[in-house]
This record gives sequence, structure tokens and C-alpha cells, in this order.
Amino acid sequence: MVQGFNAEMKCQQEWGWLLSIWLFLSGSAAALFLLYELLHLPLLFGRLSLAAMLLGGAVLLLEQGSPQRAWRAAFRTRTSWLSRGVIFVSLFILTGLVSIAPAGWLPWDSGSLAARAAHWIAALCALMIVLYPGFFLAKNRSIPFWNTAWLPAVLISHAALGASALVLLGSAFEDGGSRLFHSLAVLLIVVTAIVLGAYLSAMHGAGGPARESVRLLNRAPLAWTFRIGVLLVGMLLPLAMLLWSASLGAPAAVCILVGGLLFRYCVLKAGVYVPPALVQEGMDFSRLNRTSADFEREYAGMSAQRAGGRG
Repeated sequence: MVQGFNAEMKCQQEWGWLLSIWLFLSGSAAALFLLYELLHLPLLFGRLSLAAMLLGGAVLLLEQGSPQRAWRAAFRTRTSWLSRGVIFVSLFILTGLVSIAPAGWLPWDSGSLAARAAHWIAALCALMIVLYPGFFLAKNRSIPFWNTAWLPAVLISHAALGASALVLLGSAFEDGGSRLFHSLAVLLIVVTAIVLGAYLSAMHGAGGPARESVRLLNRAPLAWTFRIGVLLVGMLLPLAMLLWSASLGAPAAVCILVGGLLFRYCVLKAGVYVPPALVQEGMDFSRLNRTSADFEREYAGMSAQRAGGRG
């Protein structure tokens, strides 16, 4: 009977670490490839981008359960952002491999039209890979914490921040440009912190399930992951390192990457689910402020009243 209360808010349980790893690897890798093309970075960074994307693709296949499910997802591009994402990733891997392949391996010159087309298509697909996860999650009306334009913005900023961290790590093996990379990382930490603060403020002000999601981020067990992992390790600590000394770029980059992964996990696990029936009715979610414990107490009181009436 307790399950009959359809207005009860629950956290989604379908997605966890595997999807978090995929979102982290794909976003950071795609943004890194964009930096590689825009800033004309050494070939190392193009290879690092492709390696991270391939590793993320393997994780996504593991999350899907079987390769057959993933390939079927590619045939719903008109209605599904997930299907579009599969197409973007496939094209990116193909054209990205072509764009970083040694000149002697290809039937055309590095300055030919075909070579330039491969670079442009790979860069365009990388841009779409950075963008599509936010739209994919934001389309889910049953989870108001995701169903907002702020989520794509905060995921994009975290993808750029992750890419800057990979550049900092790679610059430990490549000479030149370290001061630019440090400045870029500092700027992106500040921008990401501002966007994240605006996102959480907007969700808290929205009330209902969205506010409950913000509350979960500040309550155990997610509070430890969010406050220490995302905010302290992922933002404050690397910002202090980069401002203190240029020699701390590599450890700061590791902290940024750890925080980026934990941020994706927190966003997924804090998603409070609203039953589809309420979504279809167009209910004002800000009125859904009761938690599971509130419903249980309400049901207990109703049961006691019925028992007293029968007595």
C-alpha cells in the first residue's frame, strides 16, 4: 500500500559509475581534441584524445551490457540523443585516426583536401560529443535536476576543464606552452565554479525534486564525494597549486581529473526521479516537497485511524 503513493520522490538507480566514467572520458577527450586542433598542439595530444575516447567507448559497451544493444541504439537518430552520440563517437574515432595517422600511411598528402576534411569532420564530431551528453540528460523530464539548460552548460565547462588538465599532464612530456596551459586551467576552474554555483542555486530555487537533489549533494553519503572530491580536490586544491607554483601543474591536473569524474557521478546519483504519470499531468514539481519518510509517517497515521475506526 505504501507503494501506492505515486508522488514519492526516489533517486534513480539505473546509472552509476560506468556511465560516469564514460561521460568523463568522452567529454574530456573530445574537448582535448578541439584544443589540439585550435591551438595546434603536438601530436601527442591528438593521440591521447583518441586513446581516451576508445577507452571510454569500451566502458560504454560494458555499461550497455552487450555490443548488440549499443549498435541498435545508433538507428534512432531522429528521436534519441543517445543514438546521435553513437554516430558522433563512431565518426570521431574514424576521422580522428585518419587525421593523426602518419603521412606515409595515407594515400594523400597532409595538406590535401581529404586530409583537411578529416580534421574538420573530427573536430565537428568532437564538438558534438562535448555537447550531446548535456542535452541527452536534460531531455529527461522525470528528473528535474537534469531537466534544465544549466546542465549542458556545467557539463561543457567540466569537459573543457578536463581537457585542460590532460594538456597539463601531457605538457610534462612536451616542451613549451606550459604558462599558457596553466593560465587556461586557472581560468577554466574559475568559470566552472561559477557555472556550477549558478546551476545548484537555480535547482535549489526550483523547489521539489530539484531542491531534494541539491540537498542530497550536501548529505551523507554523497556529501563527502561532492564537498571533498568535487569542490576541494577537483577545484580549490588545484587552483591553489597552479597559483602557487608552475611546477605543480601535473599534480594539479590529477586533482582536476579526479574531481571531474566524481562530479559526473554526483550528478547522476543525485537525480531524484518523478513518476511519469505526474510528468504527463504537467504537475508543478515545486509542490512535491515531501520525502519518503514523510509519506511513511502519513501512511502510518492513516492506518492508525482506520484501526481505531474498526475498533
